[in-house]
Amino acid sequence: MLHQRIRAVTERTGTAMRHCTAMQEASGLYAGLRADMERAAVRIMAQLEHDISVEGEEFLEQLKPRTRVDLFLFYKECLVNISRHSGATQFSTRLRAGPREIHLAVRDNGHGIGESRGNGIPSSLKRRARLLGARVAVESPVTGGTCITLKLRTQRWGRRK
Repeated sequence: MLHQRIRAVTERTGTAMRHCTAMQEASGLYAGLRADMERAAVRIMAQLEHDISVEGEEFLEQLKPRTRVDLFLFYKECLVNISRHSGATQFSTRLRAGPREIHLAVRDNGHGIGESRGNGIPSSLKRRARLLGARVAVESPVTGGTCITLKLRTQRWGRRK
């Protein structure tokens, strides 16, 4: 019985890995980063009120596909953390891209991150920021909630035209 369960899990894991690999190799993946972010917000955050603004989409289009994927996955991880831990009723996303830097800020009106969590940055976000070569910070404003910011220099990641 145990061997059958292990085999079933192994087969599902293999199928999931093949699917992930195929998705990463697909052309046009995350080409519409704003649309992908909006869909993720609706799907993950369900009933929460949200606002998304994106500036500099032409610079986002110049990013390497892998960078777009990692940026999107960082954003999804922010949403998952908000939905699981914050108790928020609303959140906002600001993504600003320029020729040299991308700045992402995700704010919520939840109860904030307590001091007991070290520097307040969840390890999952640290890991995703490290994969991007970006800096991540978390603040708990006096007005309440949490603000997660990511700053990514694009010179080393962007495509040259």
